Amino acid sequence: MELIKQPSFETCGQACIAMITGKDINDVIRDMKTSGSTSIGQLIEILDKYEIRHAERNIRISKKNPKPYKYSILTVHVNGGYTHWVLFYNDKYYDPEFGLIEDEYTYGKITSFLEIYED
Repeated sequence: MELIKQPSFETCGQACIAMITGKDINDVIRDMKTSGSTSIGQLIEILDKYEIRHAERNIRISKKNPKPYKYSILTVHVNGGYTHWVLFYNDKYYDPEFGLIEDEYTYGKITSFLEIYED
């Protein structure tokens, strides 16, 4: 997995999709038709368009699911008061804003995740 930094404040979702697909982030922005903030629905829609297999829905972090699965897009409520997308892969956080994080994630609270299936 290669870290891709978001080119602007609101393109974390597009950067996560670019990391998953290996596509250029500008192509992802064009295909998503937005360089603004994205919803989980928009991320699922572009994953489907790119034929990337994934779980049907976001899973909330809970006692039953206390941590994200091995390969997931995380929903993070950042300490600065905004929602952010981060890619979790093989116990590392590929954060398009804050960089590669190999230890505990401390930039915000992870509230849910969407599992990505590897073929």
